[in-house]
Amino acid sequence: MIFVLFVDDEPDLLEITKLFLEKTGEFTVYTAHSADEGFQILEEKPIEVIISDYQMPEKDGIEFLKAIRSRQDKRPFILFTGRGREEIVIEVINSGADFYLQKGGDVRSQFVELASKIRQGVFRYRAEQQLIKNHEELQAAYEELAASEEELKSNFEELAESRQALAESERKLSDIINFLPDPTFAINSKGQILIWNKAIEEMTGFSSERMIGKGNYEYAIPFYGERMPILIDYILSGIPDVEKRYTYIQNDGNKISAETVYPKRQGKPMIAWVIASPLYNESGEIIGAIESIRDITIQKENEKKLQKSEELYRSVIENIQDGYYRSDKDGNLILASPSFARLFGYDSVDEVLYRPIANTFYYNPQEREIFLKKIQETGSLESEEITVKKKDGTPFIVAVSSHFYYDQNGDIAGVEGIFRDISVRKQIEMELREKEERLEMIIQNAPFGIHTYMLQEDSRLILSGSNAAADTILDINARTLIGKPIESIFSGLIHTDTLDLLRQTALNGERFSPLCIDFEDGKKDAKSKYRHSNQVKRALQSSFRIYLKN
Repeated sequence: MIFVLFVDDEPDLLEITKLFLEKTGEFTVYTAHSADEGFQILEEKPIEVIISDYQMPEKDGIEFLKAIRSRQDKRPFILFTGRGREEIVIEVINSGADFYLQKGGDVRSQFVELASKIRQGVFRYRAEQQLIKNHEELQAAYEELAASEEELKSNFEELAESRQALAESERKLSDIINFLPDPTFAINSKGQILIWNKAIEEMTGFSSERMIGKGNYEYAIPFYGERMPILIDYILSGIPDVEKRYTYIQNDGNKISAETVYPKRQGKPMIAWVIASPLYNESGEIIGAIESIRDITIQKENEKKLQKSEELYRSVIENIQDGYYRSDKDGNLILASPSFARLFGYDSVDEVLYRPIANTFYYNPQEREIFLKKIQETGSLESEEITVKKKDGTPFIVAVSSHFYYDQNGDIAGVEGIFRDISVRKQIEMELREKEERLEMIIQNAPFGIHTYMLQEDSRLILSGSNAAADTILDINARTLIGKPIESIFSGLIHTDTLDLLRQTALNGERFSPLCIDFEDGKKDAKSKYRHSNQVKRALQSSFRIYLKN
């Protein structure tokens, strides 16, 4: 059925024309008495062809035509008028009319000719619309070809605007396909090869001269080494065996895409992503099919590597002993290891995800801002001690190592790092300090003299401490000797094996027999010596203490 709009200010002519055209059963005619009324009908009805009188009040037929063409409306326009001057005919053609038909003469012949013009105009218009549709569908089939998208769009638009014959359209289409970066070929409805582009020549080593015009599944030989139906044949005949050689099949009703593996070629198997779609003629009939092939072997290999990497990453995250975390730029937890959830007393990772880190895990939430400021200043933090809290509110101390991570644009996307529970270590350190303090108190209050020496890297034994009893025994104030080597205090040790024995004691904790050492009192005459052998012997035997400095 062809839908026609006829605009004329003569009611009788409108009625007669409508009756004649609709009598054929081919047409549905809508009538209007003015151009403005005609525009209203064009908005509401699916009009395919427009017939207009020339001479009408308010707006004549040429003005009506120009207004339509100014809207980029390409529907066929027939000027049907009694005016026949040459200048009018020229203006009509120049304004974009498809046909000019003069009223008068034999009425029946006139309407027959009018019906013929309508058919011609609609046939051409539909063919152009179908051609546009064909080009759009073909463009959609190659939407993944980002590198050639603009070129394809430009060529398709040129084809859509073209009113050339189907043969010319096919020639241009062949030129486009020939320079597509993906290997592409097309066949007609008989299975004969129409197009074999340069990319597929390079992929297969089969030239277009060898392949074009061949039928009987010739196009399968370069890939499988034998004649057999492939994906493109599904478009034309729906051969079910095709599905056995393809995976990830997607069929949107117009094109089919799938993944396949071609046998070894040049020593390597090839994984390919294939797209096949139909080719239409101007009447909308399928006249062939086109198939495009993309080698995705490297892509699939990279996907496998990425999958293995992700599995390894997931395994590390799930088995890490310290609590791994990642937050977004707003401070919400978006990724965590199971050990992180356990560290804070939660049953699962799902229970902690998407919570604000500061309020959920920090014992004092405001410390989170101080923590982030330190990262901004230094770039990262290592073993920063902070107080956090468990699910039940219990505080405990962790050592946090964290840094910023970034998005693809180089902007900060959030923070990631490791939480390590050091509560036990802190408890041990505290207990150790308490023991050392008690030991120091015992030393200071001991009734016998004790000197404490530290072994330096250069093997010197340096006085680091002394108790009151030692000062009394030696009659000195040991604070004036702190930092001095042992041989400057006990000069009798110089050139003896005792120094080596003491160093070994500091290194290995080995005991030694009681020693008798002379102590020279600086307050006496340089030649006089006081032997404090019993006191020093007891100090060295039971109370001498040495530390090794790393």
